[in-house]
Amino acid sequence: MQLLALAKSASLGAALISATVLLPHPQKDATPPPPAAPAMVTSPEVLNLDALAAQGEQLLAKARAGNGSTAITLANYKGHYTMLTARTKSGGGELHQHYADFLFVIAGEGTELTGGTMLNPKDLPDGEVRGTGLDGATPHILHKGDVIHIPAGTPHQAIEAPGQTITIYVIKVREPETQAQ
Repeated sequence: MQLLALAKSASLGAALISATVLLPHPQKDATPPPPAAPAMVTSPEVLNLDALAAQGEQLLAKARAGNGSTAITLANYKGHYTMLTARTKSGGGELHQHYADFLFVIAGEGTELTGGTMLNPKDLPDGEVRGTGLDGATPHILHKGDVIHIPAGTPHQAIEAPGQTITIYVIKVREPETQAQ
């Protein structure tokens, strides 16, 4: 019984530490930090899914009030970074030449289209491509707890049916530069 109480206490402590790390805490008379990406993280990090979901609820409120999608960068690492994104509406097609995406569904549901052909592609800096949608893509229905890996160079698009919302923890991994031989 004492072991169970200790485990619950440790779990609660981990949740509180995660919430403290992940959720912003207002400071009296503090000016807000600039919207720059977080500093490079160089030590192990423990995340709590409940804390991410709570932060995702705040993002969903912003998505509902805005264009249907919002995201924040959580941490930068050497070769990859993490984000939290929330959607209330479908997005356009996108492709990342240099980044693979690992999408972990924290809450909600939706469909991720992968492959096919980008419609009306527009090239952006750093190998990013955006379009109005995809043609001939494969649908993947996603629910809380699902994970999808999207390799670099793969067109993809988030689809939200009316009334659906989704919150996703994203790990964006930079593909190594290939050396010309």
